[in-house]
Amino acid sequence: MGQFDHPNVIHLEGVVTKSSPVMIITEFMENGSLDSFLRVRNMQENIWFRHGSVASGDTVRQQNDGQFTVIQLVGMLRGIAAGMKYLADMNYVHRDLAARNILVNSNLVCKVSDFGLSRFLNCDIIFSVLQGGKIPIRWTAPEAIQYRKFTSASDVWSYGIVMWEVMSYGERPYWDMTNQDVSGCRGTSEMRRHSGARTGGGEIWDEAIN
Repeated sequence: MGQFDHPNVIHLEGVVTKSSPVMIITEFMENGSLDSFLRVRNMQENIWFRHGSVASGDTVRQQNDGQFTVIQLVGMLRGIAAGMKYLADMNYVHRDLAARNILVNSNLVCKVSDFGLSRFLNCDIIFSVLQGGKIPIRWTAPEAIQYRKFTSASDVWSYGIVMWEVMSYGERPYWDMTNQDVSGCRGTSEMRRHSGARTGGGEIWDEAIN
């Protein structure tokens, strides 16, 4: 982690080793994890919409203050993509890319974090997970679920799920579908049907999966 140097990858400041527990120190990201940040903004938007000023113009203004434009959301996704491309160029596979593992600073810059599952790949070889290892089903590519093998290509699938998380303001991927149904690759049409109803992100999602 200390070797990474990219504006969209979390920066390691130091490590505490002389006390227990051992801790790492990273740059401060004021808005925390991306999924929680988006959910809070979505909640604020709903509150403003229901309890806005009597004047219709004020109500619209307050509602817009609680949400992001599509351009802003796409800008977040572009930053995440830049960070993941950097990691791929460094021959690292993340294996746990999700909105919960993206941190957001006060300028809405998104940075990839949480490298607990990341692995270094020589010449982009496939990384196999030992039998019994846990993987995040809802964010994991079908071939990675079935064969427990990961590459930067499986990170691309996870990025597609992150796209949906962002455009839906932090909704849970595949909603109430079971992990078994998700691993059976029956979730894409469901996500296409419901994606982006609030933000116009459905077109972006369709473009991504096609």
